[in-house]
Amino acid sequence: MRVLSALLLVVLLTLTANAQKALEYKLPEGAKFSAEEVQIPVAETAESKAWHIAGTLNTPTGEMPEGGWPALFFISGSGMQNRHGFGGGLDCGSWETLDAIANAGFVVLRADDRATGGTPVGPEGINPTQIGYMALVEDARNCVKWLRDLKSVNKEKVFLVGHSEGGITAPILATEGLCAGIVCMAGPGRNMYDVIYEQVKDANAGVAAPTRIANLKVQKEFQDAVKEGRDPDFAILGKQYAATLKALWEAQILPAKKWFNEHFNLDLPKIHAAVKCPVFVAQGNMDFQVKPVADGRLLAANLLAGECKDVTFKLYDDLDHLFKPCNGRKSSLEMYAEDRRVSADYLKDVVAWLNARAQ
Repeated sequence: MRVLSALLLVVLLTLTANAQKALEYKLPEGAKFSAEEVQIPVAETAESKAWHIAGTLNTPTGEMPEGGWPALFFISGSGMQNRHGFGGGLDCGSWETLDAIANAGFVVLRADDRATGGTPVGPEGINPTQIGYMALVEDARNCVKWLRDLKSVNKEKVFLVGHSEGGITAPILATEGLCAGIVCMAGPGRNMYDVIYEQVKDANAGVAAPTRIANLKVQKEFQDAVKEGRDPDFAILGKQYAATLKALWEAQILPAKKWFNEHFNLDLPKIHAAVKCPVFVAQGNMDFQVKPVADGRLLAANLLAGECKDVTFKLYDDLDHLFKPCNGRKSSLEMYAEDRRVSADYLKDVVAWLNARAQ
């Protein structure tokens, strides 16, 4: 039996280290919107100094309607991405979605994640290991509140698009009455505990049975320890492996332990049941990270079982986690590095859905 040297905690959007040419965003030719560099202030608290989130504000170039423009904020998935969806040498394609929405007459706010672009890792002196998921929710909350306060924005018509992990954050903010509707792009219906465990199980499918069983046993013990706020049993495979597992825990889990813990203890069914605003649940049928049935359909069902009376669910054939076509192939992390474009059908649908609910 051999324990894998690097346990696979694949989180929702793993940004691989595949080298690509430098990625650069350019305003599309004939754009019907402007682009302005902005900083979203984060106020000083008893726990931290004031800091800022950097982003771009897109404003339609036409005549502003009475009461202001409808508006939208994009919430990215896990992994560090800049305001256009570039991170780790990969193009996640969010700029394509946001350009289409801005061209449709929405004010659009796109922001750099922590430690990317113009956004610092956080307030001065912060320990990155103390940045949990709820801190990222607070970042999104600050951005939405800033957007709602703009004179050019109709605060009754502010929408959110959340991709992957952002598809968890968007419903949380929706329960606070901060938006008129949300789009969940590959948003998990299950807790991250279950999503990550299944990702690891899938990744071990081709591994010899003794090693696969050992890996999953360790994975469950690590996840349970994180959720319960305790140290794992490093001797779970025998004392001869304890030092290896302890090193693995310290290298891979401890730096993100707070993030994992806060995710693992979320009550997603309760959150989804409390959402009242319209929701568009969009899911790629080839997505291997967030599953069409276990996540997409479950999310839609839980919304409908609660307070939400306007749920649209659409499953897109041949699209992966990034809403890009697989062209008949099985989706894989390696494909994320390919130069592919976000589905035109999805872009058309999301713009139509937003327009209909912004009337």
